[in-house]
Parts: sequence; C-alpha cells; structure tokens
Amino acid sequence: MRLAPVLVPVLMLAACSGSSASGDTSVADVPADVPSDVPAEAVADAVPDVVDPWGDATSYEPGVEMRGNIRILRLKGTPYEMGRQQGQFLHDQLVIGGQFLDTDPTLMLLEPLAVDNGYIEEAIAQSYPDIREECRGMGDVVGAEGWTDTRCMALAWGDVLLENTGASSIACSQFIATGKATGGGELIHGRNLDWGKIDYLLDYPTIIVRHPTGKIPYVVVGFPGNVATYNGINAAGISCGSNQNHAIDSEMSRSGRSEIQMMNEVLANATSLADIKAFFATEERTVGNNLVFADGDHDTGAVFELTKNHMGIREIDDTGIVFVTNHYVVPEMIPFGVVPADSKSTKTRFARLKELLLPDGKDTVYGSINLAKAVEVLRDRWNPYTQVMAPSDVFDGQGTISGNACVYSIVFAPKRRAFWLASGSLPIPRNPYQGFTLDDLFGKSGAAAPDPAQVP
Repeated sequence: MRLAPVLVPVLMLAACSGSSASGDTSVADVPADVPSDVPAEAVADAVPDVVDPWGDATSYEPGVEMRGNIRILRLKGTPYEMGRQQGQFLHDQLVIGGQFLDTDPTLMLLEPLAVDNGYIEEAIAQSYPDIREECRGMGDVVGAEGWTDTRCMALAWGDVLLENTGASSIACSQFIATGKATGGGELIHGRNLDWGKIDYLLDYPTIIVRHPTGKIPYVVVGFPGNVATYNGINAAGISCGSNQNHAIDSEMSRSGRSEIQMMNEVLANATSLADIKAFFATEERTVGNNLVFADGDHDTGAVFELTKNHMGIREIDDTGIVFVTNHYVVPEMIPFGVVPADSKSTKTRFARLKELLLPDGKDTVYGSINLAKAVEVLRDRWNPYTQVMAPSDVFDGQGTISGNACVYSIVFAPKRRAFWLASGSLPIPRNPYQGFTLDDLFGKSGAAAPDPAQVP
C-alpha cells in the first residue's frame, strides 16, 4: 500500500527514470529470496589483507580539488575509510547539505517520515554492506554537525522510499549509439538526469572517484554525500545511468535491494554486459526502474526494464541504437508499468528521441552520432506533439529532452574511459560540456587530456 499523500512534498528528490526505444528484448522472472548480509558492525575498518587486481589502475592519494565549478573528490580504501574521507574532504559542503535538508520546505519531511515509517530500519537491513559502511564513516565524521549516517542512509534508499510512497517524479532521457548509428565511430552514451530545481545539487556538482580495495575503480557524477550511483563509469569501460520508472503496486516491494545501489555493485565488479546480466538475474529488486549500461570494450549496451518480479532487457540491435525515457517498452513489461497523468512527457521525449536517433527519423542524426551530435540531442527542446520549441526560461521543459529540471547532462565514451559533463546554471545542457578522462582522474602519470577539452 502506498502512502502517497504523506510524501508528495518530497517528490523533487526522485531521480529520473528511462526506457529505451529500439533493440532486442528478453524477459525473465527473478527469485524473491531476501538476501542476507553481514551486519555493519562486523565489517572490518582496516584494509583487508587481499591482493588488489586493480591496484595499479589508480595512482592518487585521497583528496579534493576544484576544476571550475566542479569538485573532484578522490576516495580509496575500505567503504568505511572512504566514508570518513568524504566526511573530511567535503566537511563544509556536507554541513551545508544537512542545513539545506533541515530547512527546505519540500525536503525537510523526508528523513523523519522515513524513520517513522520504518524505511531507515529496512535500509540498514537490506542495503549493501559497502553502502552502510560508507554512510557510517561519514556519520562518524560529520554526524554531530548534521550529516548523520541515518540521513545518508535515507538518501541512499531514496528510490525504494519514494516509489513505495508514490512520491517520485520522473523525467530523464538516455541513449546509446554505436556501429552504423555512429558511421563506424566510437560507442556514445548520452544522458540527461532530471531531478528538479534542488539548489544544493546545482551548487555543488561533484565527481566522486572511488577505488574500493580489491575492486574495480570507478567514477560517479553526483553531489556531496552521494553514496548510491545515478551516473557512472568504471575502469573496465562500463558506463551507466538510472531512469526511475513507475510500476504497479503488485510489482513493488519494500523487501529487496535498491536498484540505484545495485549500480555501485555493477561499477565495482562488472567488466562486461554479460557480467551485468548475470548480476541482475539473481539480485532481489524492489521497485520500478529503467537502468542503462554501455559496454565500451565489447561495443554493446542495453536498457534493463525492472520491476520487483520481472525484468526486460533491450539490447542494441542492428541499427546500433537503444534509447529510454520513463516507461516500459518491452511488450511483456508494459502491463507492469504506470504512466501517471502528470508524467506523460515520457512518451513525448521518447517520440522525439525516435525522430532524432532512428534511421527514418524526421530530424535524424543517425549515421553521424558522435560527441557533438550527442550534445545536440541532449540540448533538444522540441516537443513533437505540440510542434513547439520550449522556451529556455520555462522551468519545466514541457515534455522535451532538455528541460530546466536537468541537474546533470553527460556524454560517456566508455571505450576510451572519458566523459563530458555539463553543470552549473540553468538550463544545464546549454552550458559547456567539460571533458574528463579516467586516467587523469585516477592520477596516472602522463595522462592524456580529454579530446576535445570541452564542447562549447
């Protein structure tokens, strides 16, 4: 049973969702066994005595630096150690974040309602140990000043909390292009993450570099205090993004894993799309989501359409294209989805992506999709239903791919371990896209600069 009226004021916290457009499809039922975890207090704080197969992939010391308006936070070690590092290096920003959550009229209800309705207890019991430990580390450093481990866990469990209360709002868009779609160029993964006008996210865009001991180093685009991934790329050439989706009540649960947290597990452990498929075939899920994964080294990618009990996978097909907004497209998944009256823009954005990306699209860039063309798509403000160009000063993008609810706009080139990020003032996609390479973020000596350094 949903508690929609109680948490409607916090709908702005829900990250966008997406569904893809063309591609091969498959559907699978998943088991409903509740995973068991080691209690948080049993997780050692010290670095495990293991050989790290990815030890040479990074050469940095933990710390923080500024590049323009973007913070780069580098973390390394056990999850608890990385949590303490984030608490130390982003201390002031986390204190400001706590104050923001305590005073913003649309967000201040989130944590107390989560506590009162038992969501925090469930988050602690069912979150991955790495997530719990990183939150514990942050709380041990900044908890007395407002960024508690409870607050950290509430945010890390946000997709489960908000979907089960009916308070989420969705508007993200993603696409992957390769092969004929790019004219033989590199695989490109574009995404707009729409979240709403949350000043804290807009003011403090943060690239979080993690090297968990014994696991794959990876990079997350997020904000201070962010422990669950919404956008990321790893050293094995996997990039990902989330598009929240609405599922019918019987396809949602409070028992299982957060799909957003699952993306941390993918980035820390997966080296191929095959690894990702195997992972999702066994993990118990909770709510509706559309997750996108691009596999640069194997020149492929897919949209995973998820509910509690079912999964549909749309892989890149012969067109070299797959795209997604906020509804299910796999035929067997459609009955499990809900498209609320106020979220019809998912169909509008999906229709516009067809026009821009498919070979027979009215305004197609098919056959020439590269970094610059991907940015053009992410900046598109045309509504194909109303035949109107959305003005840039309107906060809601009016059903367009580019809207003022976008907080991060990103283009990944996962094979060359690079990405370009737009952030700053609204509308985000109109800002320059600043380039980053993993070699540079990982502190490798002689790392090449991104090419180009930015897309104006």
